[in-house]
Amino acid sequence: MVAFDSRQFGGAIAAMLALILLIRVTYVAVEEPRNLTRPAYILKGIVIDHPAGGAPLPPEPLPHWASALPAANLKAGQRLSQQCVGCHDLSTARKNQIGPALFGILGRPRASVSNFAYSGALRRNHDPWTLDELFEFLRNPQLYAPGTSMGFAGFQAAQQRIDLIAYLRVTADDVKH
Repeated sequence: MVAFDSRQFGGAIAAMLALILLIRVTYVAVEEPRNLTRPAYILKGIVIDHPAGGAPLPPEPLPHWASALPAANLKAGQRLSQQCVGCHDLSTARKNQIGPALFGILGRPRASVSNFAYSGALRRNHDPWTLDELFEFLRNPQLYAPGTSMGFAGFQAAQQRIDLIAYLRVTADDVKH
């Protein structure tokens, strides 16, 4: 029978934890590069401005919605919507949280949810949220509406925005019909 000294056991546990930490730090450094011109973390209720003197995002073509929406991945859009629910209600209850309720956002005038205090950046324009406008906004809210209170960094990938918009549209349409 082998006897274990509690110091040896504690040392083995500490060495194992140090190895796990080293592997995690290496993984983050190699596999999760961060774009340092954009916020790395989203904090509820914190305004994150675009860096002073930062260049605007390069222009990108707008999707051809007649073909993009039917081809969108609604499951991916639903997964992406989970990043919204920390601040927005997506349900038919339409409750305002840190951000306004988003159910039925397409076609709704901007800054029009009652009992929500929008930032001046969004109050200036009451045009409806079209597919194109929401697509642009979700790319980088701070660049789309400088001074917005929305601290979300945005979705750089066009397909992610298409999938999310398709999901928001379909869920609202399902209730209407």
